[in-house]
Amino acid sequence: MTIRTRLILSTFLLQVLSMALLGWGVLVVRRQFQDRDRRNSALQIRTAVERAALDSLIQKDDVALLSYLKFLQVQHPAIAQVRILWSNKGRERRAVVGTIPPGADAHESRMVVSDPRDSERLIDLDLALNYAVLERPFWDTNRRLGKIILLVWGMTSLLGLGVSFLIARGLTKPIKELSRLASEIGAGKLGGKLVWDSDDELGGLVRAFNSMSLRLEEFDSIKRNFVSSVTHELRSPLGAIESFLQLIREKMTAGTPEGMAQSKEFLERIQVNVRRLSGFINDLLDVAKIEKGKMECLLKPMELPIVANEVCQFFEAKALQQGIAITNRLPELPAVMGDSGRVRQVLVNLVANGLKFTSQGGQIWIAGEQFRDGGTRWIEVTVGDTGRGMDAADCGRLFQPFSQGRNITEGVTGHKGTGLGLYIVKSIVDQHGGKIEVKSAPGQGTRISFSLRVAA
Repeated sequence: MTIRTRLILSTFLLQVLSMALLGWGVLVVRRQFQDRDRRNSALQIRTAVERAALDSLIQKDDVALLSYLKFLQVQHPAIAQVRILWSNKGRERRAVVGTIPPGADAHESRMVVSDPRDSERLIDLDLALNYAVLERPFWDTNRRLGKIILLVWGMTSLLGLGVSFLIARGLTKPIKELSRLASEIGAGKLGGKLVWDSDDELGGLVRAFNSMSLRLEEFDSIKRNFVSSVTHELRSPLGAIESFLQLIREKMTAGTPEGMAQSKEFLERIQVNVRRLSGFINDLLDVAKIEKGKMECLLKPMELPIVANEVCQFFEAKALQQGIAITNRLPELPAVMGDSGRVRQVLVNLVANGLKFTSQGGQIWIAGEQFRDGGTRWIEVTVGDTGRGMDAADCGRLFQPFSQGRNITEGVTGHKGTGLGLYIVKSIVDQHGGKIEVKSAPGQGTRISFSLRVAA
């Protein structure tokens, strides 16, 4: 059974039940009013009989009482029988007016009336009322009321069925569309959106689903880019190594001194490509540790300027080759709590990015300053460059895994990386309890800052 059918049936049955309860309530209230009217009618009859008996005592006319009781029987058919007992100073006389029909719902009540001038003169009356006759006027009213209730119940049920259908269709339409869109996503058609303008729960569900669809499209794009990057990262150095090995084999076969010297140069290039492969594999291992929550940093007091100076020296030759000035501007600072190997990895990644996007004649620097936050002293380390910079969109996804901005994909030749470096950088900074932020604008360079806690 579909959700729409269940909603229609549930709403319809709920309305039918509500109308049934309402009709039952009306009938119960009507019955209470009828019981009250029946009691009032019975009271009026008893009062009339009692008054007739009193008048006959006062007028000393017993025949008038019998005549009046017969008249009352005609006026009030509910009077089934009246048994009369006259008492006057020990003398008694009886009379009966009417006969109780067989099977009648007769209710008897006794009344004793005395002469106000002579208390020994009494009339004892046993009045039998047929309650079925008393209720007879209400039967037609009840039948008409029942027909009206059934008519209203039927009309409202049909109306409720239509309203239930409309409500169910309105509720299930976006769910049906979401199911269709999910099937398309399952078939590989990513990025689809569903237009549904409402601020209710369904609107929130549609917006969340649209966001998920866009994120899946982004992840698919990231996956494709990652596969392409991984293929390039593996194929380029392996291809170079294979070529150099072939050249070395040829030079060694020739056995000339020049060939041996060139073979040595080729071996150094092979070593460079091996380091590149090793770095790529280490990045993948670090990402796996981060995803499993097993990235660990051994924090102990360390001298930040010494590590920064080592990083500058490491890139000095490459920076000189590209015509870029790299400087360590860190002043004399107190020791910080950090894992020197991981902090070095952070600086290496940031400086390498700066070299990648800074043109000849540019500058890269490492700077830092102290600040206090909530009674704790921190050092903010900044790696800045005068490169091409980034827009806000690229800055927003800078620290996401396997994500690269347009400044990577547009206009950069050579080694482009895999989009893992800055994700690893942020994870390392998080492990140190610090924060990382980026300030950049197109054509105005980039400054990436992270904080480390000062050792006590």
